[in-house]
Amino acid sequence: EWELVVLGKLKWNLAAVTPHDFIEHILRKLPLPKDKLLLIRKHAQTFIALCATDFNFAMYPPSMIATGSVGAAICGLQLDDGDSLTDLLAKITNTDVDCLKACQEQIEAVLVNSLRQVRQQQQQSNPSKTVDELDQASTPTDVRDINL
Repeated sequence: EWELVVLGKLKWNLAAVTPHDFIEHILRKLPLPKDKLLLIRKHAQTFIALCATDFNFAMYPPSMIATGSVGAAICGLQLDDGDSLTDLLAKITNTDVDCLKACQEQIEAVLVNSLRQVRQQQQQSNPSKTVDELDQASTPTDVRDINL
């Protein structure tokens, strides 16, 4: 209770805006098929969670991480039509196209590195699995083994 009193006296606002706050606003403005919105949202949220584990994304504002994650999700699902998606996303969020492309490329690179690490851990823990079995995961939201 005393912490709240001190924060109140200092007039500190601890409410933080996160990338998740921007996803719905971005998705509403994109011309996407309605049946794919849930899947795109799920992938974007996964990318955002992945960004939270990498210090390189500390310099990006939450809106940029959200926009890059939505772009990476749409590209990963092969629902885009080239550079027009990036241009539209940049216009929606009023960001620089090159900065957005750089952020999206970083997000995709973090995904590749993360999948590579998981694959190495799986091969070390169970070397009898074949490479084909490990390659079956096509999305970052696949859940293969859950160790409780």
